[in-house]
Amino acid sequence: MILAVDIDWQWTIFAIVGGLGIFLFGINLMGDSLKAMAGNKIKIIIEKSTNTPLKGILMGILITALLQSSSGTTAITVGLVRAGLMTLPQAVGIILGANIGTTVTSFLLGLPIKEYALPIMALGSFLIFFFGRKKTKQFGGVLLGFGMLFYGLDIMGGALKQLVNLPAFEQALLSVAETPILGLVVGALSTAVIQSSSATIGILQELYTTGYIPLIGAIAIVFGDNIGTTVTAVLASLGGSVAAKRTAAAHVLFNIIGSIVFMLFLGVYTRLIQGMELAFLDGEKHKLTISYAHMIFNITNTFIMFWFVKQLVWLVTKIIRGEDGLIEVDFQALQEDLIEEAPVLALESAKIVVTNMGKLTEQMFDSTVEYSFSNQKKLFENGMQIEEMLDTIDKKAHDYLVKIAQGGLDSESSQLQASYVDTIRDFERIGDHCTNILQFFEHRYDNKIALSEDAEKELSRLYDIVKESIGLTIKAFEHYDKEAAMQVIEREEVIDRLVIKNRKRHIMRINHADSSEQEDEFYVDILSNIERIGDHCNNIVINILQENYYNEELDYEY
Repeated sequence: MILAVDIDWQWTIFAIVGGLGIFLFGINLMGDSLKAMAGNKIKIIIEKSTNTPLKGILMGILITALLQSSSGTTAITVGLVRAGLMTLPQAVGIILGANIGTTVTSFLLGLPIKEYALPIMALGSFLIFFFGRKKTKQFGGVLLGFGMLFYGLDIMGGALKQLVNLPAFEQALLSVAETPILGLVVGALSTAVIQSSSATIGILQELYTTGYIPLIGAIAIVFGDNIGTTVTAVLASLGGSVAAKRTAAAHVLFNIIGSIVFMLFLGVYTRLIQGMELAFLDGEKHKLTISYAHMIFNITNTFIMFWFVKQLVWLVTKIIRGEDGLIEVDFQALQEDLIEEAPVLALESAKIVVTNMGKLTEQMFDSTVEYSFSNQKKLFENGMQIEEMLDTIDKKAHDYLVKIAQGGLDSESSQLQASYVDTIRDFERIGDHCTNILQFFEHRYDNKIALSEDAEKELSRLYDIVKESIGLTIKAFEHYDKEAAMQVIEREEVIDRLVIKNRKRHIMRINHADSSEQEDEFYVDILSNIERIGDHCNNIVINILQENYYNEELDYEY
């Protein structure tokens, strides 16, 4: 037995920490490079292929196997839920599949690839530095990350094999076997800190092959790893919608429930894995033993929970209470079969979606107004979340309307279809201008630039008129209300005049020697964006008023 004094502690610590760093960087580089190669295709594939929990599971397996990160898959899923692209039941299916997909990594780590890690890294580096094509460089990133993953693990393994000969370290490993709940806690905490279950599984494989950690303790740590990996989904959901938080909660509950159930049968499960080790690995303590334990646990857990998806969704809705208060946009209303069978009904379905898009835009403007006078991060995040949803509606509704036009419409319906396409564009542009204002005020708050009292009053007054204009625009569009449309036209004139006045007053304040607005470089840009919002409202109602609105007299007190 090697004594503590025989260990080069500096090399050992550096090797463990450095090896872990190389491993984590490698797996992150590989995942990022794969995502870059796929572009937005991964999100599109997930969005279109998860209309049932079973499809979601299969997609979760595939995407996680490609990205080599269940955390990455769940983070993408939470993002899709936040953007309104996916429902909670669909997201739960992907999360179930992600837990199976992550076992691919543990199997790769169990294979004797580390001997080829350096040439794989060299090939990846050559592709990155000596080739100009973007895709080739990205593939080089995949290879470099793949090689670094095994190289880092090999460095860690060499250092850990020294540590296991220490009496204290040996005793610690044995205590995990004597008290398996400790293994569960160790696995959960280590994975939560490292943010990679693959890393902790890799370390565990190295420790198990030394023979110093019993199988029962190693399996308990595997169960804990699955709990720790949920931290990424929780972090991704922070500041998000209630649905996003419920998605993260479903991930946490799924892994905790599965781990607790398997802990109740830990002895039986350990004997099962020992039997597989004896049958397939000649009874040797092999890295693949841990891979088998990891894979069977996740597959079985997913198979069991598949039958309780509805109950899991019900449970998380009870735990995470409340509503976002956001308008729900039902994309199921955009039925493809209606386009051929009843294009007029398809057009009416599209109108409902566009109307809800307008109401979401109004909610985004409300968040923008509140954030302008109150530095609450939640308001900023809420506004940016709605912007994602507006972009989604823009694409889906626009594509649907184009298909309707291709299906053939009469003259009147064609005019409506064209006006809806224009309206979508204008609502989306209002969202863009709100985003600009939010970012301008974020900059102001970060740099501690306060609005002067006069500027605050001017802006508040201007916001009130724009808010009225947006509300009337939605009313005019939804009900084809020409009176409401005329009121929008009136307010657009008022907005233009007020913006001109406020710019002049702002310049006068800047020229005043004691004014704090000398530092405010964005106030004029804020006014310009507000003016453009009024212009887009005006564009929308023009289609309703057609050509006769110019003859009306504009008279509005401001």
